[in-house]
Amino acid sequence: MNVRRFLALTSLLSFFVPSGSGAATASDAETIDALSERYYQYQLATDYTVALQTGTPVTSLRAVTLKNADDDAAFAQSVLNQLKTIDPGKLDHERWLSYRALAYNMDGYVGARKYYWLGQHVAPYSQPFAYALQVFTTYTFKNAADIDSYVKLVNDYAALADSVRDFAQGQHERHIVLPAPEIDPTVAVLAGFISADSSPLAVDDTRLSALPPNARAAAQTKIRTAIAQTVVPAFVRLRAYIDGPYRSGAPQIVGQAQYPGGAEYYAWLVKRSTTLNMTPQQIHDLGLREAQRLRTELDGVRKAVNYPGDVDAFLTDLKTNPRFFATSSDEIGQKLTAFVKRVEPHIPQFYSKTPTAPYGVEALPANLAAGQTFGYYQAPTAAQPRGTYLYNGSSPSTTSIVSAGTLIMHELIPGHHFQISLQQENATLPPFRRADFSVTAYVEGYAEYAAQLGFDMGVYNDPYDHAGRLMQDLMVSSRLVVDTGMNALGWSRERAMEFMRKNTNLNDKQIASETLRYSCDLPAQALAYKIGELTMLRYRDEARQRLGSRFDIRQFHMWLIGSGTMGLDTLGDHLRYEETVAAGH
Repeated sequence: MNVRRFLALTSLLSFFVPSGSGAATASDAETIDALSERYYQYQLATDYTVALQTGTPVTSLRAVTLKNADDDAAFAQSVLNQLKTIDPGKLDHERWLSYRALAYNMDGYVGARKYYWLGQHVAPYSQPFAYALQVFTTYTFKNAADIDSYVKLVNDYAALADSVRDFAQGQHERHIVLPAPEIDPTVAVLAGFISADSSPLAVDDTRLSALPPNARAAAQTKIRTAIAQTVVPAFVRLRAYIDGPYRSGAPQIVGQAQYPGGAEYYAWLVKRSTTLNMTPQQIHDLGLREAQRLRTELDGVRKAVNYPGDVDAFLTDLKTNPRFFATSSDEIGQKLTAFVKRVEPHIPQFYSKTPTAPYGVEALPANLAAGQTFGYYQAPTAAQPRGTYLYNGSSPSTTSIVSAGTLIMHELIPGHHFQISLQQENATLPPFRRADFSVTAYVEGYAEYAAQLGFDMGVYNDPYDHAGRLMQDLMVSSRLVVDTGMNALGWSRERAMEFMRKNTNLNDKQIASETLRYSCDLPAQALAYKIGELTMLRYRDEARQRLGSRFDIRQFHMWLIGSGTMGLDTLGDHLRYEETVAAGH
């Protein structure tokens, strides 16, 4: 643990959290430590992503079932009951952060059970299948027993697919059905899992090199047979159900408000996603103001490059001019990598510490590209220690790369890779906090904050790089408008799509995917990006005003990402605490 933080005076802490008088009792400190370890062990047993991070063998994959949701909620409630016996104001700072993280995560389990049938596991962005693949692609074969363990995981993967089908049937019975426009993309993604010959679970001979030569053929047969006999049929059943009976009663409109209990569910998601007390209307209005501000700034770039048309014409040019398109997936990867090289020399001026984990870019597998707009960052694990941005290079001729620079700063450096890897590598944090990336407003908000650092670093020195950042910012600002619009304020999907056509450089295919993501797959999740960025920028401005000439951007960034993931409300108090300790009070 960090001794400096643990020995801080309780009187300092009482400035930031509700508290009584006196120091924390030994039992309170012991309770937090015990709950932290208990939760970590629960994660290892139920969440393969935590096991992968730590190198703990993954022996099973959990299905999507009401029983599992009940178990999670019961576990969480027992933790919450113990947290109620503690006065958080008497805890040292690190344990207070653990207290806050435990409370947030347990609330998530309890809410997930309450809204179980309103949750989503079927649509492309919310399916568990793509993310679970890392269990298989990083699996190490050392002996014959590992073959049997791998086959068990293959069978678990098939059971996972069947459980998603059962979940979809349960939703259908409750009149909670994906809107009709989302069903075809869902079916298209599932199609990538129904071929035994091209299954992502297949293992090539090089991965079996530790086995005796005469055992490898038998191992391949056993694995291929399991895939053909369990996984493929399970996905055939799932796809046939979604493409058939599930379509009955599918609504034409989108948004959570149309479902029984959907408005309450969306309000809960807004709070979970942002960690702030903002209503959908307040968020919607903020998005409109930000969009207008950014359009004004974009008009300034238009004038700087002497573009003859108005700002709408300039925006159209940015998303249609051939100069802003690649000719191949590889060229997109090269563009992203080149910008990484441009950013790297500036990092020491802004960060006093960087992760040891390497990083890079790779193309998203073809079977996953159909259901995603951009791609995603894949964090380092014990078996796969490189952090990787998996970009969607499937349609280079229709995907503008004018925002490639800001995208890579968000996804890789100094964005996701720095924050996530530094957290994973921070041995002073309790294990559960090293593995906890549950607060979207913090994780995605920081990545957007990192992307806008390109202005401070001087890497958006070309006017079109500047425009690319503004376009990315316009997109995340537009999310505030259309996500709340479709889910809470009665907007049609067509209205949301038209707003995005006017205010982003996304093409129609991307806009179609994104509007389904906000309204069907991950409602309220997209609110976190802009809300988190603006909140962190405000915290930075406040710190600069308070500290004056003593403000150090390198120090601030370590305060910002040096203690793990936390809610934005917690972050504000944490930053004030760090300032006070640094001042020696």
